[in-house]
Amino acid sequence: MSAYQEKLRELTQDEVVSQLEGADGLLALTRAELFYIGEAGVQRAPLGEIKKVVGGKGGTLVVMGEAAPLIEAPVRAFQVDELRLFFESVKTFVARQKQATVSAPPPEPAPPPAPEPAPAEPEPAESVESTEERPVTLEEELPPPITPPEEPAPAAEIYTTEPAAEPARRTGGFMGALLKLFSLGTLGAAGYWIYMNPTADPAYLIFVGVLGLGVALVEWHASNL
Repeated sequence: MSAYQEKLRELTQDEVVSQLEGADGLLALTRAELFYIGEAGVQRAPLGEIKKVVGGKGGTLVVMGEAAPLIEAPVRAFQVDELRLFFESVKTFVARQKQATVSAPPPEPAPPPAPEPAPAEPEPAESVESTEERPVTLEEELPPPITPPEEPAPAAEIYTTEPAAEPARRTGGFMGALLKLFSLGTLGAAGYWIYMNPTADPAYLIFVGVLGLGVALVEWHASNL
């Protein structure tokens, strides 16, 4: 276990759902937070505060919050393809976190205290002999209607980056063109020798053909370096 992973175990006891370790740091994702542990220290961002992730400019990966960066990490410490896959997981868990926050129903207000019953008035003496009981009615207080939850907010933009420029292909220049000509000449010379000596030993003809083809391929490959 690396020193970065040991530091992560000290920071949180939550389940780590995804992590990416590079040469200069560690990115780790739990269900509630995003961590970056590097040489400069620890940076962390709650998933509910992440708005977007921008990478590629100045060689720095920036996790943006509402008004300021939450995490800044060097891009060179990680492989670009692995970094994209990691932030796809971050995007999924950020969307779940925000949807759960929006979908939670508001707490119901506490019912008002029941009014104290008024003291009963004494009945007249002549009503004692009455056997009829007066009906008692209780008016139940209905709870306020529950407001349906609003539509979940769309997930914020999680990862935007500039496409990496494709490396320029080498053409070989003048020496490359010259080696290509030598390659074709070698192949032609071997074929011409075989054509002019059809009665030679078949094993020798095969040897000359394979040798000429091998030398031609080596020259052709060297022309592209």
